Amino acid sequence: MQGFSAKGKLAPEFKLTPFYESGNRHMGKRPGEIIQTEEIPAPQGARAWRIMYVSRTWNDLEVPATGILVAPKEVPAKPRPMLTWAHGTTGGSRTSAPSLAQNPAQELVQRSETAPVDYGVPYLKDLLASGMVVVATDYQGQGAPGVHQYVVGNTAARNALDIVRAARHFEPAHAGSEFLTLGWSQGGHAGLFVGEEQPTYAPELNHLGAAVIAPGAIPVSKPMNIPHIYVLARAYRDAYKVDLNEFTEEGKKLVDLAGEVSVTRVFRASLEMKGPFIKPEWSENFKRALEQNIPGKRKSKAPILVVQGTVDNLVNPEETRALLPRALASGNTMKVSWYEGKGHRDVIEPARKEIVQWFQDRLQGKPAQSDKQQ
Repeated sequence: MQGFSAKGKLAPEFKLTPFYESGNRHMGKRPGEIIQTEEIPAPQGARAWRIMYVSRTWNDLEVPATGILVAPKEVPAKPRPMLTWAHGTTGGSRTSAPSLAQNPAQELVQRSETAPVDYGVPYLKDLLASGMVVVATDYQGQGAPGVHQYVVGNTAARNALDIVRAARHFEPAHAGSEFLTLGWSQGGHAGLFVGEEQPTYAPELNHLGAAVIAPGAIPVSKPMNIPHIYVLARAYRDAYKVDLNEFTEEGKKLVDLAGEVSVTRVFRASLEMKGPFIKPEWSENFKRALEQNIPGKRKSKAPILVVQGTVDNLVNPEETRALLPRALASGNTMKVSWYEGKGHRDVIEPARKEIVQWFQDRLQGKPAQSDKQQ
């Protein structure tokens, strides 16, 4: 696991607070309805809140979800555009929610040098300075009760769209219908699905564009002993009712553990246990579930910028190479920007200038460039 030290000190687990208990208050409500908010520390010139809101899973089950909302203090002359941030992998447990951090409304923070899990939003100060309201979902099952549907693209997309809807209902945000999407890793995969889901799921919103960093565009083809697999297995067992015959009894213990702790602690546990944990091939049911989560098969109304490091050893660059022709064939406007010698994490800061400018161009109505089918 890139950036993880088997012997290094892990960041302490976040603790749930009473704010994250939803009861049944999400039942019978529409997607985007706000359940509750609480104000939190914010960057200078802004205000920020934790927010609990109503969302839907891929198969339309009502679920509570949490996240944060950050907005400039100044009252605008017209409604503000928004940006919805989809975060990278933190785990499958409720305590993996980035909004649980003491001060989550800040630039992206790696919680430990030896444990690559994060909270915060990349480029947050730039986004606020450009006049945008920034929202960041935890995804359902992180923070609020439920099983986190990890790499279930339509569920994650709906979570990211419904927090945009929630911001529109929140008067202090002064938010309009225009929004952009930013995602990384797991969230890059989610960001691609935001573009695909939005036209039918949230047609009242105006999606101006999605920038996705190292998006993980092809679900893993073969089982392997990495912590993400156990988070994924727990998610697909819940979302698609697949059995887990691929996993040994020891492997199933790791699947259950993935619902209790962060992804880095699942990895630590796998190193301390005796395998084998998993068989070499997926079952047909699991393959079908994975197939449902390959992005680029539907058309997004909004243009897409994909940022990818050439030496990423967590998201294989070949996945992005395969994504492009698939997305173009589906009618998408997509440009892939390659960063030579950059990996999964160290590509984020070098891409700041390009992504922030790309967002500005979308807000100004400039046409987006697209790669062409080879």
